[in-house]
Amino acid sequence: MNCGSGPFYPAMGGRLGSVCAAFLFVMLAAACSATPSASRPTPPASGGQVAVASPTANQPPTPSATPSSSASPSTSPSASPSPVVHYTSRCAVSQLTLAWGGPTSEATGQHTLPLVLTNTSRTGCHLFGYPGISLIDANGRILPLQYVWGGDQMVTSSPPVMVEIAPAASAYIVTNKYRCDTSDYMHAIKARVIPPDDTAFLQVSLVNNVPMDYCGQGDPGSILHISPVEPSFQAASAY
Repeated sequence: MNCGSGPFYPAMGGRLGSVCAAFLFVMLAAACSATPSASRPTPPASGGQVAVASPTANQPPTPSATPSSSASPSTSPSASPSPVVHYTSRCAVSQLTLAWGGPTSEATGQHTLPLVLTNTSRTGCHLFGYPGISLIDANGRILPLQYVWGGDQMVTSSPPVMVEIAPAASAYIVTNKYRCDTSDYMHAIKARVIPPDDTAFLQVSLVNNVPMDYCGQGDPGSILHISPVEPSFQAASAY
């Protein structure tokens, strides 16, 4: 709309000028209100993904309690989820300490030895599988027990799982044997543990805690059952 030229406009005088000014003001106001504010968040389009802020750079990642699955809309809900390894490095012996887990409520006649592996490094790592276990007497001899990687009434029979161990966090092992009812030929004073897929060992004293003895060949008390590395005592135990 041209409000400043043509033979008609001088005859209208100042009235038309006022009308034009009002009309231009209304048009400008409408144009401004049609532009969205730059500071207003825009909802994502249907089917889009919302970004989630990452943890602080110096904060260790939190292991997921359950395996994660793909977030793609094309993934079938019935597809089997794949375990996610948050820590790509296997725990080395140099990252770990071994400790006795304390007294346990045992079934009748059972001698249960819980063990704790703690990550004392600044780097998260993982363990998967069964540890190597040996019980040592005062003369440095390995008790000739039958070492069984599997469960009994005190040790879990569940298969191994990937255990993520953040800095200062721990993983757990439970071992168990029946008592010696007749004779105990050898007495263990320490336990050695080789983490899965390693060759070096850690050891812990058994003095003044649970008795772990060799009862003789063929005796039920000469069989030691060993759990896989687990994220909790409850997971490593059968009770």
